[in-house]
Amino acid sequence: MHSSSRVVVLTVTYGKRWNFLSQVVEEVMQDDHVKHLVIVDNGSKNEEAIKEGVAKYKDRVHIIRNEKNLGSAGGYALGLSYVRSLECDFVFLLDDDTVPEKDAIATFLHIREKIGDKQIVLVGNRTHIPGNEALFYRQYPTSSATSGTFFEIFSLRKVKHFFGLLFMQHHDTRKVLSVAHLYVPNESFVYGGAFIPIEAIRRAPLPDKDLILYGDDIEYSWGIKRLGYSSYVCYSPKIFDIEMSFGEASQVTGLFSPATAFFKVYYRIRNMVRISRRNTTQFGVVLLSNIIVWILGLFILGLCRYGISKDFLKRVRLILQAVYAGYYTHYPTPPEALLP
Repeated sequence: MHSSSRVVVLTVTYGKRWNFLSQVVEEVMQDDHVKHLVIVDNGSKNEEAIKEGVAKYKDRVHIIRNEKNLGSAGGYALGLSYVRSLECDFVFLLDDDTVPEKDAIATFLHIREKIGDKQIVLVGNRTHIPGNEALFYRQYPTSSATSGTFFEIFSLRKVKHFFGLLFMQHHDTRKVLSVAHLYVPNESFVYGGAFIPIEAIRRAPLPDKDLILYGDDIEYSWGIKRLGYSSYVCYSPKIFDIEMSFGEASQVTGLFSPATAFFKVYYRIRNMVRISRRNTTQFGVVLLSNIIVWILGLFILGLCRYGISKDFLKRVRLILQAVYAGYYTHYPTPPEALLP
């Protein structure tokens, strides 16, 4: 039954990242389930290396070449639009630096049989993301409904989380259960490691290419869930991140890390605001209040972890610009936040 399932793998690359992408290609092309690999090349500097590297797979690999970087949103929107026309049962989304373990697709298919629901999206275990492993050792969530916002209503839980980050207390890593859940319902999913039925991809709205990158995958997942699909993150298969956007830091405090590029900081914050504004059920003034509190907390965390410096002040200014751009869509992108 498993071998009859036809899978298309879709990934997006840019810059000089063939050394990462080549590992993804090598792993997925060994899998008999994979009918096609679609690579969206966002104006990379590795065009020839990619062509040479996949030549041995002949017509199993489709390359869509853009002359400039459209960001993950533009790249995946183009790729997802393309795979809609291909004959397949599932689409396996991967970043160009997320390598699935061997037999990942067979594991997904086995879990689908176990759950017994055709309208589900499965996501692999991103083991390198801080706190991800702890998801499977908590009490089973009672709800996985989408909140439609990155800025939840002010609560005691948010206060506890803030102080946990402030004092670098990794509460999320503490185990409650002795045996891991095989799969856990989640509110949303990201591109890297998502295993999606082709019917959902053909029906769901494409990612908003104007988002450029960050958060576009979350909003895309909300669109699929609104079609009646459930979403689960699975303990297995493992998905290995061979490069981390924010290093070992969290995606909150990591925004102030000198190693984090300015464009990643800008688009992450801008899109959090923009996506929340058009999806939340909160009143406008309530959302704005939550954004202000969240941003102030972010500044405190960044200051405590990295101290005040010219780089810190540049990031503060960029974050404030990003919040403004979240409300005013015609605000020009600051020069330091332009895509490489």
